[in-house]
Amino acid sequence: MNCICIVLAGALILCSCNYCYGQQPAEILSAAAEEQLEHNTVNPEDDTRWQQLQAYARHKVSLNSADAATLQSLGMLTPLQVNNLLSYRRLLGAFVSIYELQAVPGFDEALIRRLLPYVSTGDGLAPQYSFRDYLRKGQHSLLLRYGRQLETARGYKRADTVPPHYAGTPDQLLVRYRYNFPRYASWGITMEKDAGEQFFKGAQQQGFDFYSMHLFIRNYKNIKALALGDFTVNMGQGLLQWHSLAFGKSAIVMQVKREGEVLRPYVSSGEHYFFRGAGVTLQQGHWQATGFVSLRRLDGNTGELDTLEAAPYISSFVTNGYHRTAVEAAKRGAVQQLSAGGNAVYDNGNWRMGVNVIQHHFSTPILKNDAPYNLFAPEGKQLFNTSFDYSGNWKQVHFFGELATDAHGHIATVNGLLTSVAPAADVALVYRYYDKRYQSLYSNAFGNNYRPVNESGWYTAITLRLTPQLRCEGYADLFCFPWLKYRTNAPSAGNELLAALTYTPDKHTEAFIRYRHQAGMENETGGSRYIAAPVRVITNSWRCQVSLPLSAQLQLRSRLEWTYYSKAFAKQQGWLCYQELQYRFTSLPLRASGRITWFGAGGAGATMYAIESSMLSNYSVSQLSGEGWQYAINLRWNITRRLVLGMRWSQAIYANAVAVGSGWDTVDGGQKTAVQLQLQHLF
Repeated sequence: MNCICIVLAGALILCSCNYCYGQQPAEILSAAAEEQLEHNTVNPEDDTRWQQLQAYARHKVSLNSADAATLQSLGMLTPLQVNNLLSYRRLLGAFVSIYELQAVPGFDEALIRRLLPYVSTGDGLAPQYSFRDYLRKGQHSLLLRYGRQLETARGYKRADTVPPHYAGTPDQLLVRYRYNFPRYASWGITMEKDAGEQFFKGAQQQGFDFYSMHLFIRNYKNIKALALGDFTVNMGQGLLQWHSLAFGKSAIVMQVKREGEVLRPYVSSGEHYFFRGAGVTLQQGHWQATGFVSLRRLDGNTGELDTLEAAPYISSFVTNGYHRTAVEAAKRGAVQQLSAGGNAVYDNGNWRMGVNVIQHHFSTPILKNDAPYNLFAPEGKQLFNTSFDYSGNWKQVHFFGELATDAHGHIATVNGLLTSVAPAADVALVYRYYDKRYQSLYSNAFGNNYRPVNESGWYTAITLRLTPQLRCEGYADLFCFPWLKYRTNAPSAGNELLAALTYTPDKHTEAFIRYRHQAGMENETGGSRYIAAPVRVITNSWRCQVSLPLSAQLQLRSRLEWTYYSKAFAKQQGWLCYQELQYRFTSLPLRASGRITWFGAGGAGATMYAIESSMLSNYSVSQLSGEGWQYAINLRWNITRRLVLGMRWSQAIYANAVAVGSGWDTVDGGQKTAVQLQLQHLF
C-alpha cells in the first residue's frame, strides 16, 4: 500500500493520557521506526512491541512490584530512569500515586503522561500466581485483517495466452489468535497470506502461506521463561544475536542500549527473523542460565558449482517471505538451519555480567559473491560466535557493553555509558568497533550498518530540560568504514548530527523543530570511469511539527518537512506537508481520523519517510517519491466493549504520472488506492 498515514514522532510527540482519542502505541515508537528505515531501508515486520503495549493498557504494570526487566519492556525508559525509579522505591517505599514519579530524578511531566496508560501504583507486593491462574487470568484475542489494492498491478494481468505473473489474488489476509497474560503466559497461532500468493491451491495447498505457533510461560517457580514453537532470541547488545525490533540512531537520542529478555514469544507475521524449536531460562538467586535449539527451513537463492558433482550452494537468504510466483516458490525452504546456543548471567540488581554463545549449521553451504565489498562476508556451512556482555550502575552513571568474537577470532565490541551530569541534563556516550572480517548471522547492534561489521565510531548525545515546558536534545556521531561497502568502492568516513527543540506549554499541546545533517561517501553515478570513485554525499533536513486541540473532541496535527540532498554535482530536494484531524464522537462509540499529505521528492536521495498506522498492531513506514497527494480516512467503531471494527481507505495521487510503482507491481495511471478492514474480538 502506497498511501501515507503520518503520526506524531515517538518521544518527541508526547500526548496526554487525557487526550480524547487515547494514546496509540505506534505514536510512541513512530519516530524511531521512521528513522530506522531512513538508515537501513528495511521495513521490519515485527509488531511485538505494539502488541505488548496494548496488553499493558489492559493489564497495567504495577510500579510497586515491577522489576527492572518489566520496566524496560515498556520501551519508554532509559536504564538511568529505571535505576532511579528502583532506587527511589527502595529508599522511600511504595508509590502512593503515579504523580509521585515527579520526585524521581529524570522523570518529567511529559514522560509521566506517556507512562500513564500502561502503569499503576497497585500494591507493594509481587503477585503470587498458581499455574491455574496462568490459564485463567489472561485475555483471549482474535484478530482478522483484510487488505487489498484496488488498482490491478502488472503482475496480476493476463497477456493473451500468457497467465498472470503472480499466481494468487491481490488480497492480503491475516488471522491471529492469542491468549496473553502479560509477564506470565502467552500462546497462539498466526496465519498470513500476502498479496499475490495463492490460497488453498497451487504452491499453497495448505491454505495460508505462513503459519506460526507458540507457547510461552514466564516466572513460574525457577523457570524464568519457557518457549515452545516459534520464539526470538536476544542477547547482549546485539553483536551475536538480536531477533526483535531494535532501533538505532533516532530522535529518541538516549535510547542507545539494547535491552530485553533473552527469550520472547514470536507473535508477528514476518517469515524470517525467529527460531522454531524450544528454549528455557532457569533462575536461581542471582544466576540465570538459558539454552535453546531451533530447526527450520529458510528461503534462499540457490546455485550449483561448476564441478563434476554439481555441488549446490546458497548465494543469499531471501527474507521478504513472498511466494507469489513459481520462481519465488522454488526458493522456499532452500536450506535447513540448525541453531543452538545459550548464555549464563549473573545479576545482583546493580551489576549484570553474561557469557553468550551461538552456533548455526546449514544443510547447504553459503557461498559469497565475487564483489570486492563482499570479500569478508560469511560463507561455509557453520557459523560460531561467543561474547561477554555487561551493564551496571555506579552513582549516577550507567555502563553497558559487549565484546564478541567469531570462529576465526575476529572481534566486535560496543561500549557506552549514560549519566546525569545535572538534575536537568543527561548525556550518552557510545564507542563501537566492528572488525571488517567479523561474521555473524542475526546480529543487530548500534551503528550505521545493518550488521555490526566494518565500522568504528563515537556517538555522543545530550538531553537538556531547560524549563518544565522546553526541552533541547541532540546527538553527534563520527564514524568510519575501514573496508569497502556496497556502493562505496573505497574506505570511507562520515558524520551525523541532530538537534531538536520541543515545547509543551500544556498537556494537550506540543510543538517541535528538528534539524539533521548527514555526511558520507558513495560511488559517483553517471561517470565514465570503469570503477566508480566515491564522492561526498550530504543530506540536510528540517522538520517542524505541532499537535494541539481545537475542541474537546477534535485534535489537529501538522507536519512540515524539507530535505536537501547533494552528491557531487547532483542536487535534489524533497518536502512534505500534512494536516491530520482526529475526532471522537460523544454520542457514538466511534473515532474518526483523516490525513492529507502534499509531497514532492526530486530523486531517490530526497525520498521522504513517514510512519503509516491504520489498525491496531499494524504499521509500516512509507517512502514518498515523486510529487503528489495522499489522503487516508480511518474509522474505529467499538461495536461492544470487546468487539472493535476498524476500516481504512487510502489513496495516493501522483502528478503527471502515467504509471506508479516498479516491476510487476506497476499500475497504469497516476494513483493507487487501498482498503483495509479489521475485526478484533477480546474474550
